[in-house]
Amino acid sequence: MAPSPQDMNGQGSKGGGPDKEVISLMKDILSNKPLSCDDITSLDHARKELRRIRKLMDNFKSTNKNGDRASVIKDAPLSSAKKGARNAIHEQENINDYVKKVVPKDAAIREMIHTSIKSNVMFGDNTEDELTEIIDVFEPCSFAAGEVVIQQGEKGDDFYVVEAGELSITVCIAQDDDDDMIDKSVNAVKVGNYSDGNSFGELALIYGSPRAATIEATEICKLWRIKRGWYRGVVGQHRQRLHREKVEFLPQVNIGKQLFKDVLTKSQLDSMAQLLKQEYFKMGE
Repeated sequence: MAPSPQDMNGQGSKGGGPDKEVISLMKDILSNKPLSCDDITSLDHARKELRRIRKLMDNFKSTNKNGDRASVIKDAPLSSAKKGARNAIHEQENINDYVKKVVPKDAAIREMIHTSIKSNVMFGDNTEDELTEIIDVFEPCSFAAGEVVIQQGEKGDDFYVVEAGELSITVCIAQDDDDDMIDKSVNAVKVGNYSDGNSFGELALIYGSPRAATIEATEICKLWRIKRGWYRGVVGQHRQRLHREKVEFLPQVNIGKQLFKDVLTKSQLDSMAQLLKQEYFKMGE
């Protein structure tokens, strides 16, 4: 029977037992990898990832048998929960510090960007007011033929909309079975093209996961881009302002002969403000 945490370091474990400690360690080991597994590009890659995890677990069990488990846990990086809380604080600070910069663009370009992002699932929860503000900050950029816009495996920060030109989409599939050299031998496979009105790189607006494909301009291309910090700043500040507006007008809403503020607490009004959603109606609807 494996020794208990108390046997190994002279005191009980705060985590509630070895199972929770194992889970915590595995989370620490995999903390820099996206839960969506977008970094996995092939079945071989998935198998290698699983083999590495099993090796880590085997090493962990060996360490446990030698009585060094407590030090492993102690020296492990911050837990995912702690990192998540810390990142949430930093993200809120970034939203508050963000200063919106409006990039001038004519009505045709605004409509082109709107049409492209409106059909993208990433922007499905954004209101029309938010989309208007998001479009405000898109900036133009150009790429020559043969120039790489996105490199597979590199972490992304930009989302692009194609105004003009064509770009190739290439995915490199790992061919080598060596666990220590996943990228030793790869085979580039062209899987498609992007052209006028298309958009790509939306996952970069959520987190800096490795790019799943390489995007290369096959001719002179003009694109419009937005960075993750701009997107989060625009949307975050817009929602903060909207929430304040709701909190201000809700107390004055009539309910019979009384006002909401006479029958609801501030906490209830705040909860109601969070649940309210905007809806849009055209004239005559």
